[in-house]
Amino acid sequence: MMFFYAYAFNRADAADVARAQKALEQTNQAVVALGGIPWKAEAPAQKEIISKMDPNMFALMNRIRAVLDPNGIMNPGNWEVD
Repeated sequence: MMFFYAYAFNRADAADVARAQKALEQTNQAVVALGGIPWKAEAPAQKEIISKMDPNMFALMNRIRAVLDPNGIMNPGNWEVD
């Protein structure tokens, strides 16, 4: 299941930005717990997904990525474990 959601917030209001970020983090965690994947997941959600993913699936993703992007220039920093 792929989930898309967006939260409106005022970028000029630091408290509103913080509330939206917290809502996004909590929603991402709930989606992953349900077995879904957030649409266009940002780095924290990617790490949450990876932590729940079968290690063999993650290894397969990395092998495919290495074939398609041997120089690592497409979306650097995405879908990586620190």
